Amino acid sequence: MDCRDRFAVWLVELVLEPVRALRENGSTGSVTVRAACADGRFDITIRRDGDLYGWSYRDVAEPGVERSSTEPIVDPEDAFWAAWSAIEAAD
Repeated sequence: MDCRDRFAVWLVELVLEPVRALRENGSTGSVTVRAACADGRFDITIRRDGDLYGWSYRDVAEPGVERSSTEPIVDPEDAFWAAWSAIEAAD
């Protein structure tokens, strides 16, 4: 693994810290993290409702347009990656 790969892994871990903390919190709530994909920057929000999670995201350059999940997910990190996959698919 070269230095660039290690840096990328470290950045992902930093982004996922608050998402993982939502699992430990135990209460209803949400967390929003900023991530970059290709040429865009995105605010990804993970929402907790009981034991289930949903996601939404918006392109920072298009603040009025938000896309969101339609199915609940059992893990906040899986919800983040589902949002990430949706962002990649939209490009």
